[in-house]
Amino acid sequence: MKNKILKWIFRIVIALILLVLLAFSGFALGERIVFWSFYGNADIYEKIPGLWEGYVPQGYSFLDGTDTRIMCGYMSNGKASRIYITGGDDTVCVEMKNADGSDYTGHTGGIAVMGDYVYVTAKTGCDIFSLADIRDGDAVATQIDSVATINDPAYCIIEDGFLYVGSFYRAADYETPDSHRMTTPAGDSNTAIISVYKLDPNTCKPIDSTPDLILSTTGAVQGMTFIDGDRIALSTSYGISKSHIYVYDTTKACGELGGFDVDGVTVPLLYLDSACLIDDIVAPPMAEEIIYDDGKIYIMNESACMKYLFGKLTSGANVYGYKYE
Repeated sequence: MKNKILKWIFRIVIALILLVLLAFSGFALGERIVFWSFYGNADIYEKIPGLWEGYVPQGYSFLDGTDTRIMCGYMSNGKASRIYITGGDDTVCVEMKNADGSDYTGHTGGIAVMGDYVYVTAKTGCDIFSLADIRDGDAVATQIDSVATINDPAYCIIEDGFLYVGSFYRAADYETPDSHRMTTPAGDSNTAIISVYKLDPNTCKPIDSTPDLILSTTGAVQGMTFIDGDRIALSTSYGISKSHIYVYDTTKACGELGGFDVDGVTVPLLYLDSACLIDDIVAPPMAEEIIYDDGKIYIMNESACMKYLFGKLTSGANVYGYKYE
C-alpha cells in the first residue's frame, strides 16, 4: 500500500512539472507570436548581466568609437546600484558609491558618456562619475560631481556635445510640473519634456544653467536615441503593456522660439508629436534605454530581473538589435 501511494505521489509530481513546463513553453511561444513583427526583424545582441543577483537594468550606452557598452541599474535588494561594462573579454561589474563612500542606491534610469565623464540620471539632474574610476579594476566607482537640470530626468543621452535629459510621466504615479504638460500644435497632449544643455568640452559641465532647447514629449518615455541626425527615437513602456519605439522626423516638427519660460528666460521649444511622427515600432514590455548604431536600434529591457521575473520565460534577458535604417 505504501509503495502504491508513493507511486501516485511521484506520478502527480511529474504531471505537475510537465504542466508547468508546458505552461512556460506556451507563454514563451505566445509572446513570440504577439511580437512576431519585432522578433522577425531583430537579433539577440548580448545577454544582460546580473539578472539573477537583483540587478534591475535601466541605462545603456556605447562608449564612443568602440563596441564596448556601459550599462547601469539599481538593485532590488537595496544594495549599491551597479555599472556594467560589456563587450570586451570580460564583463566588468562596478558598485556605485556616493561622494562620502556610502552606497549609491539611486534609480539610475539613464547613462551617457563624454570623455572621462559618465552621467547617470538622478532626482534633480545627473550625477557624474569618472570613466577611469569605473575601469580601474577595484570594482568601485565614486560620485565626483553633479549637474542640475530643470526637470527630473529618467533617461539621458549626449549627442554632438549636448546633454539631453528627459522626464517620465504617468498620471498619479509619476507627475510632471504643469508647465511641462502642454497641448501641441497638432492637438496632442504631451506630458513631459527633454531639456537640452550645451556642455563645455573642457569641464564637461553645462555652459549655462538655462537649457539651450526644450523638447516636448509624450509620457512614459524610458529612453531616447538619434537616428542619423534628423530623427529622434523615444522608447516608452510601463508594466506589462506593450513597449513602443516612436520615431520622429525633427525636420517636420513644429517649434516656437520663445515657447518655454525658464525663470524669465525664453527658451526655444520643439514639439515631438503626431505631426512629425514617422514610425511606431511595437516591442515587448519594459523597454528601457535605447541606442542606435549602424542600422540597428539596441533595446535594453528590465523584464527578466528578479523584481519582475516574467522576462525570464520570454526573451527579456537579452539586448536585441532591431534593424532600422
